[in-house]
Amino acid sequence: MSVFPSSFRSYFIFATILAAVTLSACDKEGVVQMKNPPLEVNVVRAVEHSVPIGGQYPGRAVGSKEVQVRARVEGILLSRTYTEGQAVAVGQPLFEIDAAPFKVALNRAKAQLAQANASLSAAKRRWQRAQELIKTNAISVRERDDTESDLDFAKAAVQLAEAEVQAAQINLDYTHVKAPISGITSREAVSEGSLVGPENSLLTTITQLDPLWVNVSIPDKLVLGVRRMIDRGEFAFEEGSRKVEILLGQDEPYPYMGQVNFTESAIDRRTGTVQLRAIIPNPDGILLPGQFLRVQLHGLMSLNSIVVPARAVLQGAQGSYVYKVTEDNRAEIANVTLGMEAANGVIIEEGVKPGDLIVVDGVARIQPGAELAPKELPVEESPSNVEPQLISKSIDVENSDTEKASDIEGDGK
Repeated sequence: MSVFPSSFRSYFIFATILAAVTLSACDKEGVVQMKNPPLEVNVVRAVEHSVPIGGQYPGRAVGSKEVQVRARVEGILLSRTYTEGQAVAVGQPLFEIDAAPFKVALNRAKAQLAQANASLSAAKRRWQRAQELIKTNAISVRERDDTESDLDFAKAAVQLAEAEVQAAQINLDYTHVKAPISGITSREAVSEGSLVGPENSLLTTITQLDPLWVNVSIPDKLVLGVRRMIDRGEFAFEEGSRKVEILLGQDEPYPYMGQVNFTESAIDRRTGTVQLRAIIPNPDGILLPGQFLRVQLHGLMSLNSIVVPARAVLQGAQGSYVYKVTEDNRAEIANVTLGMEAANGVIIEEGVKPGDLIVVDGVARIQPGAELAPKELPVEESPSNVEPQLISKSIDVENSDTEKASDIEGDGK
């Protein structure tokens, strides 16, 4: 027999079912109300301004002068008067070649010159007598003319003898081999006691270290891009600036700025690059020929350019793209055409307009259409203390004095 009446049991069952339905409805309503919060991202506003371009490119140091010291006369190499690998000054003696045969040749030439001078003196006396005798018809005109011809031959013989003396003296001087330039010497190519001469003439090599040249390979993309920008009037350069900065290991800046003094007029077919040469002061001998360096170009400006940080640019199946923020704070893909590298990022040629908000941080979490909570960062602009000038036709490369990097930085403050 049940303790509770049947009506109470029915009410209890109905209340239980009603509570279960109510809880289920509350759970569904909670699920509907839950949604992802907006993604917090950092953005920058696209603005047009002038930015330096150029980038870093590989370079290799070479001696501004590299001279092969050679023997110009044949003889036995008697001695070496310098220390291999050490610095030498211009005119410093390097080698001594046996000079005895050349001293004999010089003395022989001097004797021949004395003989020629004696013959000239005799010819002059005969000519003077002939001039007096012709007045009294003591000699014929033919005899007088022969005497004048003998005088001319005697003068020519003296000139020939003088030239022989000079040649003998030059050959004698060549036995003292001196440094044609100041620089660092290499190892001797032949040892003392060897027979040297025009056919076996290389003795050593001297390389000038101050200043040095740095050969830089510029990609053809940069060259062609600059030409397009010149045609559109979007390129400028800092007046008088053809400077380059040298970066050593661990991004350590070299204390002296260099100057571009030569640009190749054609593209290398093997490497697809244009060769550029800069002259670099090297008073302390820090740089050595053959050393590989990184070269930063200075003075090139892109006018009215939109630059975004490189981290904001993504790669997809359709090429490069960035995320823009729409008016309702939604993520939108914008396909872009990239230009040259700039100081603070990469130049955007197409796909972004001034005023667009570009996502720079947090792009890995974004999906197209996602709701964003953008935080705008200040635009990084590269200051320039030199007024740029437009280039309409070409860029002239001029030689000018180099200056220390600290002095340049001091002028810009």
